[in-house]
Parts: sequence; structure tokens; C-alpha cells
Amino acid sequence: MPPSLIKRLENFKDLPPMPNTMHKVLKEMESISANSKSLEKIIMQDPVLAAKILKMANSPLYGTAGEVNTISHAITILGFDEVRNLVIGLSLVQAFGEDADFKGFSTKDLWLHSMGVAASSMLIAKVAGNGFDPEECFTMGLLHDIGRFVLCKAFKEEVNKILQIQEAKRCPLAIAEEEQGLSHAEVGAFLVKKWQLSEQTMSVVRYHHTPKSAGEDEPLCAVVYLADQLCHKLGVGWSNKWLPKGIMLPKSLLLKKEDVHDLAKDIKKKKDALEKSWSQAMGG
Repeated sequence: MPPSLIKRLENFKDLPPMPNTMHKVLKEMESISANSKSLEKIIMQDPVLAAKILKMANSPLYGTAGEVNTISHAITILGFDEVRNLVIGLSLVQAFGEDADFKGFSTKDLWLHSMGVAASSMLIAKVAGNGFDPEECFTMGLLHDIGRFVLCKAFKEEVNKILQIQEAKRCPLAIAEEEQGLSHAEVGAFLVKKWQLSEQTMSVVRYHHTPKSAGEDEPLCAVVYLADQLCHKLGVGWSNKWLPKGIMLPKSLLLKKEDVHDLAKDIKKKKDALEKSWSQAMGG
């Protein structure tokens, strides 16, 4: 990034710190002793988040309306992995505050897209094998567009210009960003580094549109790259305009076209439930 952009980001007072609850969950997940009790303890320290988890567990989606009164019961109903993912996702949403609406562009829809990419990255990791950690891929998928939230918060005038360029040139948003000199991938990598997350996570955020540039992290970047494409094609949350027609299948994933077709069918099947559940969890 240009030094002037780095300086502007460093001087932006409202750039959110890494959410404390998210930090605790990620740290706890590194422990071999991580379990439902330890996750429950972390959630109980964040009353707002605890209320959202209970609201989710009492959703008609699970047929338990009004029956779930404790976090431990919620973890039983939703499942350990689902609650862990909810905690990380909702912590990020809280950190960035209220929905910011631009003309034809809503950060709430962008969050739904990010949740979709996270869930899809986890699915791809399971299908591809290759030693991928599905939960790690979920987190990386969730963070892949984090730079766009920073842009919406710190560079509102520029975001409006970027959206105007996109409409005028009928090009993907990333291309319009480049013309304005603001890459969401680079800005996202800056934040991930500031949050002291792993080098791999920073690499995935930086290269999720160009996995071949990621060196040894190319396979991980390719997981999120494929998940991002599938979610745009299937309209999960916010969908980028004027993207290439086909799906680019990275060779580093060692997947066949049939695998991608099956993944797309699985994501399409889960799309409505995913959008409804996350939208409800965010309060929409």
C-alpha cells in the first residue's frame, strides 16, 4: 500500500480493535482442552452476544421457540462448531457497528456474503481434504472481505466514487477499487496484521482474488477464492456485478468439475437457511 494510505489508516481513530470475544475464542480453539464448557464461559462474559446466541437457538428454524434458556442448552441445540462460528461472526459485526448503506450497496448484505463464503470455505475444505482445517477456513472466509468494511467506515467518500466507477464501467468492484487506489484486499491485510492474526490469515485476505500470488499459501487462498466465486454466482448475501461468467477452478485444490458442481448444489440448498439464520442473529 502507498505510505499515505497506511498513514491514513493508522491515524483513523475509529478503526476497531480485534473483538475481545473473538480473540478469546480463537485462542481457546488452539487448546486441546477446548470444549462446550470453555466456550460457554467465554460467551457468558459478553451479555449482548449471549442474548443473540439464545435468540438464535430459540429460532423457529430449530423448532425450539422459547425453550432454550441457557447457553449450554443453546450449544447442545446448535452444535459446538455452529456456536463457535456464530461467536466469531457476531463479534466482528458488533466491532464494525451499524449497517452502512451506500447507493446499491449494503454492508449488512456484505456481512451475509462473508458468512456465506465462510460456510462455503468450510465445505470446500472438507471435500478437498489436503490437510485443510475446516474451522480455520471458516474464519479465513469470514475475514476475506474485512477490508471492505474498513473502507466503508474510514473512506466513505471514496467508496461512493468506487461505486460510481463500477456502474459507469460495468466492472467488478475490485477493479473499480484499483482505479481509485484502494484495494480492499490490501486494506484487509493491514487490519489482520494490526490484529496480530496469523501470517496465513493475512495472506488469504490479501490474495483471495489472486491465489497464485500467495506462494506456499496458494491452496488456502484457493479455498476462499472458490468459495467467494460460488457465493457470488449463487447470490448469497451481496453479489458482485459484472463478474466473469464461469467459475475458475484453481488447480492447487485438486478438485474436479463434478466436485464443484456438487458443492454449488449443496450451497444453493443451504442458502436460504444460512441467510435467514445469520440475518436473524444480526438483528435483521
